[in-house]
Amino acid sequence: MTIEPGPTQHEGPAEQPNPSQQPAPRKRKLALILISSVVVLLVIAAAAVVTVTQISGQQRKESLQLLKEGQLTALVDSRAKLQPAANEYLAAYKKARNAPASQEEAEKNSQKERGEFQKAADEARSALQKVQSAHESRADGIGVAIGQLEDSYEGFIDHMEGLVESYPQFEGLFRADGAGCNGLFVGSKAATLRERQTLLGQAAAPCREAADQLKQSKNVAYVEFARTFDNRVGQLESNAEVTAKSEENYNEFVQLKDQLVQKTNEATARNASDEELLKIADEAKALNTRIKNNRSEFDFAAKRYLSGVKDMPVLVEEVFSKKIAAEIKSYDAVIPLRVQILKDAVDVELVE
Repeated sequence: MTIEPGPTQHEGPAEQPNPSQQPAPRKRKLALILISSVVVLLVIAAAAVVTVTQISGQQRKESLQLLKEGQLTALVDSRAKLQPAANEYLAAYKKARNAPASQEEAEKNSQKERGEFQKAADEARSALQKVQSAHESRADGIGVAIGQLEDSYEGFIDHMEGLVESYPQFEGLFRADGAGCNGLFVGSKAATLRERQTLLGQAAAPCREAADQLKQSKNVAYVEFARTFDNRVGQLESNAEVTAKSEENYNEFVQLKDQLVQKTNEATARNASDEELLKIADEAKALNTRIKNNRSEFDFAAKRYLSGVKDMPVLVEEVFSKKIAAEIKSYDAVIPLRVQILKDAVDVELVE
């Protein structure tokens, strides 16, 4: 019989495995794998965001560079074409009108120049729209600068369009086949001041209608002229009425004076009382006061009437020599300044 060896005195009980030293459970391994995967995805996503941001920033810089060097340059160039095109049309229309030709014929004979101007105006508006669409925000510095430039640039285009569109109305004011405002200056055509006032009133009616139409122009200089012109015509009518009435009063005073002279002679011939003679003297004094006042009113109205007639050609001439020239000069100063402000705002963004 074989005997199995038993435990010695130095051997203890059998050693049990330590749970903490055992391999991780399956679920824990899966969790670690998932966490590692998420970390990798986050790293990839972060890298993608950085890449997109860099691309977006680069695109923005390219867009701003294009705004500064492309769209703004086109805007400036298109504006430079407007005034020469307008001048070409005005010269062509006036030449045709002086041929002589009717307003309709003059418009037809200057149709080419009118079309060239409109083409230039359309290009200017298109250039402005491209600048506006190049930057959507109006809250930042670039947006504010675009808004300011837009106001001035649109104002200039409106000014030039109004200058061209309303020129036939303005140019025809004092033509016989136009508004016929030259009929305001009746002068020696009238035998009496009342007749002058009547003729003036007849000429004033169509003139005021023409002025009302001119007030609708997009050109500020034309509008201001039309308002001033309308007021001047009204003053001419008012002063013509006063002088006509004064002339009629004077004729009445001559009759009253003759009656007083006759009354005085009769009173003297019959040796009238001092009281009656003093009464006649008071009537003569009152008549002299009326004559004096009438003469003052006549002189004042006559001077204003003659001044109004004299100043009318100057008023018309100053529309182009001063008013329109001043408006264009103002735009020539403001628009380049606002273009430069926009460029500076773009440069600030590009540096950042």
